[in-house]
Amino acid sequence: MHKQIYYDQMDVFPYQPISPWWMTMYISSAFGFFVQLNRFVRTENFKSNWMKENTLLSFVHALISSILIFVGVLRAPEMFDDPLSHSNHFNYALVAFSIGYFVYDFRDCLYNSTSSSLGILFHHILVVLFLSHVLFYTRNLGYALYGLSIEVNSVFLHARRLIRWYSPLTSSIKINQSIEQFVNIGNYLTFFIFRFGIVYVGLRALYTQRHRLHPIVHIFTVIISVGIGILNVILFYRLLRNQRKRSEEHTSELQSLAYLV
Repeated sequence: MHKQIYYDQMDVFPYQPISPWWMTMYISSAFGFFVQLNRFVRTENFKSNWMKENTLLSFVHALISSILIFVGVLRAPEMFDDPLSHSNHFNYALVAFSIGYFVYDFRDCLYNSTSSSLGILFHHILVVLFLSHVLFYTRNLGYALYGLSIEVNSVFLHARRLIRWYSPLTSSIKINQSIEQFVNIGNYLTFFIFRFGIVYVGLRALYTQRHRLHPIVHIFTVIISVGIGILNVILFYRLLRNQRKRSEEHTSELQSLAYLV
């Protein structure tokens, strides 16, 4: 069944499936890692600080994933020759690590979130389904890494919130302002490259490579890509809205100070 559906004569690399047992082991290990990390960072007043702690763990996942993605690309640049058929154990484990995190975060949001997290839960379901399908059949691993490169933007996205919550980071006003400016610029830049750009690359690949995919697999992947693209648009709108709100609050504070003076 594997070779009938998940092998094409145009594949650059031979089809070498990895046992799903490895997927189960890596996902379970990653899930356990974030459970333990959550216990390590948890404070006494957990409920009121849940959002901060959840964002901190999301930042840790994004940072680790981003570093490992760059390592994975440097280790196997031939992946770009055919992301559809390329696979290796390192990249396989990297994808499983992210699935473990998304499963953990789904559970964390489901039980502890006090605000509307429907969008996040829906996003996690889509991602877990897609990545699990990739690992189970060891197919489309290269494009899965493309999709996970979104986490490069998540580093800046989460850092932006953490800076706001834990500010000031240093005693130097100039350094704090430089860090905040760097994070803001990096946030918008990586948003376009690694969120909108990756969705475009994915949809384009689904069109150009459609003859190499089983129709059911093709439709399934298109739905996942479109769903993530829509969520990215919503996320970008919220980013702009929050940025505008913060700018208005900052302007109001400056006007109040000027009035007092």
